[in-house]
Amino acid sequence: MSPKKAPRKKTKKAAKKRAPAKGRAKKRSPTKEAARPSGAGAKGRPAPPALRPVPLYEFEAGGLRGYVRLADPDRGIEFSECLEGKSLPSPCREVLSLRHYLARGDGGLLVPREGAACNASVAKEAVLFKYDKAPKWPVAATARYELLPEGGVDVTFAFTLSKGMKGFEAGVETLMPTRQSNTYVHASGRWVHAVAGPRLQRFYPRNMGAAELIADGRWNGLRMAGIGLSVEPQGYDYPMVVMWGQNSEWALAYMALTEECSSIWLNGAERTVGLGLVGADVKPRSTATCRVRALLCQAAQLDDVIPYYREFVREARTTRRR
Repeated sequence: MSPKKAPRKKTKKAAKKRAPAKGRAKKRSPTKEAARPSGAGAKGRPAPPALRPVPLYEFEAGGLRGYVRLADPDRGIEFSECLEGKSLPSPCREVLSLRHYLARGDGGLLVPREGAACNASVAKEAVLFKYDKAPKWPVAATARYELLPEGGVDVTFAFTLSKGMKGFEAGVETLMPTRQSNTYVHASGRWVHAVAGPRLQRFYPRNMGAAELIADGRWNGLRMAGIGLSVEPQGYDYPMVVMWGQNSEWALAYMALTEECSSIWLNGAERTVGLGLVGADVKPRSTATCRVRALLCQAAQLDDVIPYYREFVREARTTRRR
């Protein structure tokens, strides 16, 4: 076995070759890197997280308690719990929030939520959201959420279009934190247990004309995302979606007027229940107004919700005639 050679001494010339080339980024120490300001991270490296204050308002209306976050106005109102021993069928977020613009063969999915500037203001019993026009969608909208003393919220939407649109719809949705098994729709003279699978959006249209709107290509964005569309041919009897459990004496109902609601739906992929508002041709420089309600109803059975709906219809149509 040959003897081991002694290690070679490092010469100044060899050390010079191993020095970083001019212009090459040097490794920074963790202390120096942490001191960099937000947004100044190295290329390919995310900037350090930043905290900012968020205005948060808590409200109590009848038997409901919830929250409004003004720094994120498109999320609308959140129902978090019930008071006075009532049981909320399901907590829900973004209650009746404006999420989609739709027109003949054209789908602006999430356009008002993500593509339109929105400002919010708070009054004693109401919150007002103002949505600016979005690219390719000449629609300015307002949404006024007015708290109801019996527990719930009335929302009045106004859509002003600078250009005419064929078959214009505004999609209003409520987000459920968990997949629901207690959702009901009244169709064909009876209550139907409405279910949508994890890759499906199920529609209940107002009539055949509203069903044709669903099939005209406006929802192609969902198809491209792998979400199927199912249209129930019998449609709805009442434009209303109800969350109710058989062991509960309370139901949470989302309702609209028949003449202002083209369809209702359940989206199993995003866990939302939705209402399609307007559903008609709108002339240029005109305004379409719709009113919807989310209400906590005392209901030992599902039919107990219907009188609450009829009272809403009476109030809404009386107010509109004034």
